[in-house]
Amino acid sequence: MLKFISHTNLIAILADRNTDKYGLKLDTGMLTWASLSRLQNKRREMYSQAQFHLGNPKRKEQSRTRLAKAKMIATATPMFAEKGYDATTISEIEINANVKRGMLVYHFKTKKNLWLKVADNIFSPVAKRWDKQPQGSLSLDKTPQERVEILIREYVRTAAEFPEIGRFYNKVACEDSWRLDYLVTNYLQHEKNYLKQINAETLWQGPRDLMHWYYILYSSCAAIFSSAPECRLQFGINCLDEEIVEHHADMLVSLLLNKLDTAPV
Repeated sequence: MLKFISHTNLIAILADRNTDKYGLKLDTGMLTWASLSRLQNKRREMYSQAQFHLGNPKRKEQSRTRLAKAKMIATATPMFAEKGYDATTISEIEINANVKRGMLVYHFKTKKNLWLKVADNIFSPVAKRWDKQPQGSLSLDKTPQERVEILIREYVRTAAEFPEIGRFYNKVACEDSWRLDYLVTNYLQHEKNYLKQINAETLWQGPRDLMHWYYILYSSCAAIFSSAPECRLQFGINCLDEEIVEHHADMLVSLLLNKLDTAPV
């Protein structure tokens, strides 16, 4: 059996509800039987808006977490590259990153985990660039000289785009460690295999010479860009300018491709 309530009594019943927990006023002056459902919808909408303005605590916490992690990764990158892993302490990273003491362990658990994040942050963009190269490496409609020239130019441009690679790599590569194993297994070995694939297609170097050519290529491509501050001080030139990068690539192509003059086409 339906129980009818007068308009006046309904207003009285709802009078103590016209202010919700957020202090929002609900308009009951124009309340009618037909508008009751609209009133409920309005309350839901106002609650939703209140939640939006008050913010989502969980989302704010996630944002603060991402910011803290990013600050520590950015701070640790030059420290690992310049001082090395062992000489860089957790407290130094936290101080330079301007985060509270204990935040590194809270977010990364160990300094090793932070180093792994830094390494991935540096080398992953480079790995993605090589992954974009077509299967069969360089186009087979190119001559041997053209194929290797493309490779050299890509190495130079990559080293200029990511100058921290050279500094970070040199600090790791000078001694046996789990860090060197990680870089070789996850990144450097892929680059070497890519170079071997190019050589198998062009036959421009013997196996022993290829080893020397690899290190000549790597060092000559990266040294100038990882030493950009010294270059600017010595020569007054920003070696990261696009024009300088392309000129450096031109010089290396000329220097490193001499043997290809007699390579089979």
